[in-house]
Amino acid sequence: MPQSTTAAAPDDRAQLAETEERLVARWSAEGVAPDTVRSAVAEASARLSGARIRSFLPILVERHVRLRVTGTA
Repeated sequence: MPQSTTAAAPDDRAQLAETEERLVARWSAEGVAPDTVRSAVAEASARLSGARIRSFLPILVERHVRLRVTGTA
């Protein structure tokens, strides 16, 4: 049965939580507020919620966060 596109599957949530923790640690060391990183992760997750191929979500979220916190997004 296909996975719902309206809510993240448990595996997706776990992967995104791990990605968020890692990005908060990385960008906090660069002087970026943790709330800014969390907001960027939430924004990217929402934009990608309808993606049918879920394998690349952490990579795409990380890219979005990087672009947002560096001011290039």
